[in-house]
Amino acid sequence: MDERKRFGKLSLLEPAGVLRHFPKKSTILFQGEVPASIMVLRSGIVKVYGITSDGDQRTVTLLTAGDVFPMSWVFGKSPVCIYYFEALTDCVVLAVSRETYEHALVEHAELKEQIFQNYLSHYVAATMHVYALEHSYAQDKIIYILQYLVTRFGEKQPDGRTKIGLRLSHQDIAEMVGITRETAAVELHKLKNKGYIEYERFTYYVDADRLFHSDEGDEFGGLELGITSTTA
Repeated sequence: MDERKRFGKLSLLEPAGVLRHFPKKSTILFQGEVPASIMVLRSGIVKVYGITSDGDQRTVTLLTAGDVFPMSWVFGKSPVCIYYFEALTDCVVLAVSRETYEHALVEHAELKEQIFQNYLSHYVAATMHVYALEHSYAQDKIIYILQYLVTRFGEKQPDGRTKIGLRLSHQDIAEMVGITRETAAVELHKLKNKGYIEYERFTYYVDADRLFHSDEGDEFGGLELGITSTTA
């Protein structure tokens, strides 16, 4: 989906906000930091992650245009950021005060509905992510995290496959499910050899009908949290 469409009614916040630019790989918010304002992602992709006691990085979720963060702080559930927020790509973020944000929700029902639907999609996606993590075998973890990525960021292609609208390395995928980069690379290669997926230069194409509606299971086959279509 076009980033301007994802941003939607959040444009109502722009007159009272400040646009901030974050280059790829820069940290937007640190774990334990007290945010100075509510952040609204205007463009780009943000990785939300934590660090284990062993020093390993674990990806919690990915944010795209139209997402508001840090969620726990925005809704008063935590006085600080509970995760790190890193620009996975070059990002533009709209920073607005809590007062401005809360006033806009009261004044604009369409904005409130958009944010509600956005958080609902995040909730469903989070359960899918947890489901992937709960599997014991690496290939199962990979299959279900691909299903999460297709459901959340999928772009239907004219040939019937689904493009994951993110640039992801094997390391990025490994961090999502708690396995090593080497294991992720091996399992992804197996799926590629079976014809279920194709990938090149960090771009993934998934034959969703074959991979998710086969013996591997189709628990989430009917979900369309963010899938868009493209035409030839």
